[in-house]
Amino acid sequence: MASWWMILLAPLAALAVPATTVRAQAAGEMDVVPELDQFGVGNAYRPGDTTGIRLILTSALDEPTPCWVQWEVPNAEGDVAEYGRQVTVNPGQPKPVWLYAPLPPQTTSQTIWTVRVFEWRDERRRRELGGAKISPGLSAATRHELEMGMIAVVGRARMRLEDYTNTWNRRSNPPGAHEETRIISGVEPQEMPDRWEAFKPFEAVVWSNALPQQLGVDAANALREYVRRGGHLVIVLPEAGNPWGLGSRIAQIWLDDLLVQEAPRKDEGVMLSQLMPVLSKSREPPLRDFEVSIRVFGEIGRDDDRDNFYEPLIALPDGRVVAVQRLVDFGRITLVGMDLASQRLASMRLPQGDVLWNRVLGRRADTPQPDELAAMDGRDPSRLTRGSANELVIGDSRIFEPHINRPGQAETGLLAALLLFAAYLFLAGPLGFVLLKQRGLVRHSWLAFAGTAAVFTAVAWGGVRLLRQHDTVLRHVTFLDHVVRPPEQVSADDPHYQRAVSWGSLYLPSYGTVRVAIDSDPMQRDLLLTWAAPERLSERFPNVDRYMIDVGRSLADYEIPARATATQLYADWMGALDPEWGGTLRVDPDDPVRVRPGPGGTPSLSGTLLNELPGDLLYIRAFWVGNTRLRPREYLLEDKELAWVPPNRSGEMLNTGHMWAPVAGDPWYPGTELSLSSFRFTGQTSLQNNIYQSYIEGEEGDGFDLRGMGRSGSGLKYPRTRDFIEMLSNFHQLTPPRYIRQGNKEPETVVVSRKLGRELDLSPWFNRPCLILIGYLERSAIPVPLRVDDQTPDSEGITVLRWIYPLPLDDKQIVGETAPDRGRGWLPAPGGRRPGSGR
Repeated sequence: MASWWMILLAPLAALAVPATTVRAQAAGEMDVVPELDQFGVGNAYRPGDTTGIRLILTSALDEPTPCWVQWEVPNAEGDVAEYGRQVTVNPGQPKPVWLYAPLPPQTTSQTIWTVRVFEWRDERRRRELGGAKISPGLSAATRHELEMGMIAVVGRARMRLEDYTNTWNRRSNPPGAHEETRIISGVEPQEMPDRWEAFKPFEAVVWSNALPQQLGVDAANALREYVRRGGHLVIVLPEAGNPWGLGSRIAQIWLDDLLVQEAPRKDEGVMLSQLMPVLSKSREPPLRDFEVSIRVFGEIGRDDDRDNFYEPLIALPDGRVVAVQRLVDFGRITLVGMDLASQRLASMRLPQGDVLWNRVLGRRADTPQPDELAAMDGRDPSRLTRGSANELVIGDSRIFEPHINRPGQAETGLLAALLLFAAYLFLAGPLGFVLLKQRGLVRHSWLAFAGTAAVFTAVAWGGVRLLRQHDTVLRHVTFLDHVVRPPEQVSADDPHYQRAVSWGSLYLPSYGTVRVAIDSDPMQRDLLLTWAAPERLSERFPNVDRYMIDVGRSLADYEIPARATATQLYADWMGALDPEWGGTLRVDPDDPVRVRPGPGGTPSLSGTLLNELPGDLLYIRAFWVGNTRLRPREYLLEDKELAWVPPNRSGEMLNTGHMWAPVAGDPWYPGTELSLSSFRFTGQTSLQNNIYQSYIEGEEGDGFDLRGMGRSGSGLKYPRTRDFIEMLSNFHQLTPPRYIRQGNKEPETVVVSRKLGRELDLSPWFNRPCLILIGYLERSAIPVPLRVDDQTPDSEGITVLRWIYPLPLDDKQIVGETAPDRGRGWLPAPGGRRPGSGR
């Protein structure tokens, strides 16, 4: 990062360095005119994210011309990164092209960037053909705050995903959620980006009523890689036709191999009332019942075969499976056999987010609507909370910076400089004058002063050379994920990879340019980008430099300026671990992981794990998500007036489970075993209760002082550092804020927010049985194969291992979730309109 003296000199340097600008041409005089079409997928963006822009190039040249088009974006140090790619333009034919870059956290709708077009000959830029100034406001792009989630919808129908947006004016977030999620609808398949990083800001991509045949091969490959790296693709099947060609045996779209291979059965004449248990909190028939067609992927108890590794996700009470989900590396694909994009369902406000979408996306927050909140408030003004919540920021640079920066080294150098300067002033000033006067040599004071200055200059230069670091060093915090896959899913064409997401500080001792790169698998598109702390202003060097990044080829291999300082890098890598670094955890083949029934029907885990990591695994935390599903919340019938849901059912998790941690500080040594039977999962360690007790309970009341995240409490021995890392890992499973009073006492509640680390959320795993282990390696080399000038730099930091073992799914639990419960009933919504009535 830039030091303080560079910041002071920046204004003077700016006067001396000529600015590079687009040549002053009127649009009509340009050979190639670039126009901004989209700023972000769906014309939506979030500052700090990797974002794609879609440009339309129009050529006035006489012949097809190869060009280089670039988007100039400053990085955290103020250097200008030229994110560009090659494209051929034809006379008079508009040419769309996507470019990708990380946005600065301070980006607004008025932020201006430069786009330039050059002729491309002999692998070099030649004459400039055109350019433009662009900003998000030019395309009417929508800016979403860093604290907001985003879901993209391909097509126009939003399918009640807007239940996750904020409609409550008392807080900046929805009442029952830690953050608001914005729904970006209207994405057109033929205008989708051709690289996966453009989808990175989205928690999920939901395909509604758009034609998949319009999806190009490059966009399909981008979606595929987005899913493989932890994304979620949800496909909602329409009532009529088979646009996805399921079971046709003839490839019609570019994602066929990831979909079911057998056509789901089409059931006609299904009454809406039969679907209500999976669409609504109501358990009574709607006043306006009608027939629909659904796609059935099988029936519980009759079809045990898994079609292309898909598992049942949602089933009707009679056992018909209407939604299935498949794990794809670190992400998943969900197929829904109900036409949620139907206008008839939309008119009845179905499906409800906290019933259907919570199960699909892996969430637990309530989604009350404005009229429901108004009815609760009107019936009993003391029903809803009035006080403000304690705000807890868990995802910002304070989690990473204490581990990747070296403040002690900078402080030592600064202290040495101050002492040296003080000694120089004292010797060249009063002490030198006294010594000269005692010897009658005052007339030589200027000569003595010059000699003292020369000596101290030599000492200073020598001290700089001694104190200055001469090695390339990387300090990092890396999240290393490993998902255990069954042997039948591993092949030469689809090997078993790990995924790592890393924030680091790379010290480059030289001056000039250096090449930084990830040694990527040929089939992978990894990311290696600069990043900036969202809560701080960027510190910029006075001598601004430029460097090129070919986004068409790689975002993880290019040259950057070096100034004997550190630059902050972000990496997203997927591949096989280098054996020289080490391995992860392995299941003992003689004692595999399994779930066994225990006394009284309480299940227990057994099996043995082997530690093949390169160091001690510390502070292990285990999350066991069980097969037993908690019933979806339902309306409570209370004097036929709206009472919403019982407070004890508000914000329930999707499945039962348990949480475990060994004795604090007990390390798991490399080469040793760990028996899962030592995990003491008891009734007092239920997952829902322990998540509250471990992460939320201590923040209620006066709240948590974030100043504790400073250097004095930044190590892994400081429990809140580990807690924040784990909270980022299960963000949408954290205990939701309380918005319903129980009695007259105002409840204490906590709202958790994040600005970094959205890609770390493992919440979608909590909708199915699995075992998740989180542990820490201290003083670990980075597992990402990073190269600097084709050499492996020395690296040290923290590696957070997240080991995930999918457990077998008990299909019968899916039906049990929607079994009739005659103890509760339907409750009318405000104005006598019950959800699903259409009145």
